[in-house]
Amino acid sequence: MSNFQKTMNRKDYEVAFGEEISQFLSEVIQKCPVEYSEVESAEKEKIIINILDHMKNDFISRAGPKRIKDWDTGWGENLNLVSEYSDINSLIPKYFGKYNVIRFCSRFIKVVNKEAEYNTVKILQTWLFEKFLKEVDCVYEFGCGTGHNLFRVRDINKKAEIYGLDWSISTGEIFKKINNCFGEDFRYKQFDFFNIDRSFELKENSGVYTFAALEQSGEKFKNFIDYLVLNKPKICFHVEPISELLDPENNLNDYLSIEYFKKRNYLEGFYKYLKKLENEGTIEIVLEKRSTIGSLYINGYSIVAWRPNHA
Repeated sequence: MSNFQKTMNRKDYEVAFGEEISQFLSEVIQKCPVEYSEVESAEKEKIIINILDHMKNDFISRAGPKRIKDWDTGWGENLNLVSEYSDINSLIPKYFGKYNVIRFCSRFIKVVNKEAEYNTVKILQTWLFEKFLKEVDCVYEFGCGTGHNLFRVRDINKKAEIYGLDWSISTGEIFKKINNCFGEDFRYKQFDFFNIDRSFELKENSGVYTFAALEQSGEKFKNFIDYLVLNKPKICFHVEPISELLDPENNLNDYLSIEYFKKRNYLEGFYKYLKKLENEGTIEIVLEKRSTIGSLYINGYSIVAWRPNHA
């Protein structure tokens, strides 16, 4: 017998985030429906087999500096769409909505609406932006892609200067379209995690974040973190594949996630490096939380938030 259809509600997200949520976020949840049914045991086995078979494929690309052409091509597709239709939904990356199975609270769920995965991302981001970015004067998203996340920053903070930074030339052209078509004033700067432009200084009382972007740096993230420490933002947070916050010994989904991280050459040693800086007194970690949502293949949205010690 198949499970009946459900819709995510405020309580579901409070369980996922481990705290009560605001009325504003509750209203966002109402506007971002996630309709789903639970995955039965036989279906789960098929999903796991599919994931294992997928990881055998040699065509899976590995993160690193060689992938810049892939990202420029991908964001170029979004540029063409937004140029043709002037539709904000044209900014949504094409990797969202590809599968009808996603992860929520360490389990697989089968979603009904194509927008479900992206809607969970919207809700997760809004929760974090409310928590960390409401009171800053300037916001920087490093690895911003098409800039689609920045609209939710603006929903939370109406007054902040908002910067998107990415290594793709296509992103700069997208930002011109965003500001012309949608009346925004987002700033853009080309920025490469592998070749840090240290002449670019962050403004005072700023917030910095990455969202599924720093993963592309593999093991080469230290220069970027050191750059942030020197610039002394008020808060930094990263929503990334962080293996140390998962539980592969007790959760098969987590085990599969970490194996996929390795296959893709996602972040390795990132959390340990932040803990090292904290132990040295360089930074203070203010939040570390395992992934609560994810895609078919990974729990890739674990969170670490930190701030430099200004002494």
